Amino acid sequence: MRARDRELLAALSKVNTKIGSVTVELLALQSDDARYATALRTLGCQLIQIGVALVRHASELDGAELDLPSLISTPDTEDPRPNGAV
Repeated sequence: MRARDRELLAALSKVNTKIGSVTVELLALQSDDARYATALRTLGCQLIQIGVALVRHASELDGAELDLPSLISTPDTEDPRPNGAV
């Protein structure tokens, strides 16, 4: 494993390890809009940063083009399921 791979996976592991406690913290902050928004923004930025780093490195490895608009699009809709289930 290359040093860059180890760095990226270590960063991902750090985010993954903290996601549970951050989620609980977010639940506790919901009554304070300003603090809640700040915490959501911080978490969102951290997730974006690790995601972009992983996608960028994958592109370095296989030469695939980065599709930047798809990296910042909102996953607010799901593809319909073939059986019509919701």
